[in-house]
Amino acid sequence: MQYSVKYRPSTFAQVVGQEVAVRILRNSILMNRVPSACLLNGIRGTGKTTLARIYAKALNCENFALTGDLCGTCPSCQESADSHPSIIERDAATYNGVDDVRDMEQLVNQVVIHRYKAIILDECHMFSKSAQAALLKMLEEPPPHVIFMLVTTDPQRLEDTIRSRCMQMPLKGLNPPEVAHNVRGILDSEGVSYTEEFVDSISRLGGGSMRDVQQILEGMVLAAGDATVDVSLLRDSVGVISAEEYGDLADVIDRGNLRYFLTEVRRWEAEGRDLKFLFNEGIPNMLRDFMIVLSGIPENDIFLLSGLKHSSIACNLTIGMDGVKRCLREWEVSEEFMRYSSDPRVIWSMYAAKVCSE
Repeated sequence: MQYSVKYRPSTFAQVVGQEVAVRILRNSILMNRVPSACLLNGIRGTGKTTLARIYAKALNCENFALTGDLCGTCPSCQESADSHPSIIERDAATYNGVDDVRDMEQLVNQVVIHRYKAIILDECHMFSKSAQAALLKMLEEPPPHVIFMLVTTDPQRLEDTIRSRCMQMPLKGLNPPEVAHNVRGILDSEGVSYTEEFVDSISRLGGGSMRDVQQILEGMVLAAGDATVDVSLLRDSVGVISAEEYGDLADVIDRGNLRYFLTEVRRWEAEGRDLKFLFNEGIPNMLRDFMIVLSGIPENDIFLLSGLKHSSIACNLTIGMDGVKRCLREWEVSEEFMRYSSDPRVIWSMYAAKVCSE
């Protein structure tokens, strides 16, 4: 079973990184202010559909008022999401026509077994114009005790009139510490040995999508077999840049010593590092982190792409904001040459000469 399925949250308490949305949904039940329609939107892999399913079951949990979460023991909680008689889930990417919405309307009007009937419409932006018009009619005159849960990665493709009738909850992309917590939990549950550097590095992948990271993680565990999963696996498979490599980059740029810079590049090549990827991805990520820290943004308000310590950059970086900007300007010029170069060492040497010339 895939990790993204095996470790999918089944209660509000297990949901990672969506505290505000969880609080809204939980309190809507506890305060008896359940909306007739909700719109969950955000990038892939942030838990939109999962959260909709949890909420759909929580609406009929007999003990929810006691704990503020699914009890797991009442008849509603015992039902699986796929066979729950009061939960209807439709994939609008497949069933996106007006007739599909009208067929769903018949299901909506069937006898309600539990207190609420929840209708989950996944990827609802895929509905056709005529299907959206039919859906709007149901939202304008919702049947009693029926809750619509609209899930989408692209809310702008929904009609304004539909969005205006929903309680909207944007789900944010997950930051590396949130992803790292999930990754450690999976590895510990699977009994897999790992290094903290691996967890730190893989947690910066995925662009905020937990599902994408879980899929990469599963591949790395299979590649490692019985061995420890470490950052070398990531480097060989997806080209990730480790915290150690970012530290090396920071060191050569901040020193501004050409001889030392070129010596380090030769060492990286001898160690088999991907010089082109290190240049194209590593330098802009690192310089971005430098600029953010030097601008004075507090540590708790940001996460650093490089994995370098905020305090270390703030205390030890000597080149200043002007130096960082100059390094970025020179990188923008050199990156174009690196894209077409067959020998990345030449471009590294040119770049080193430019940023160490002053």
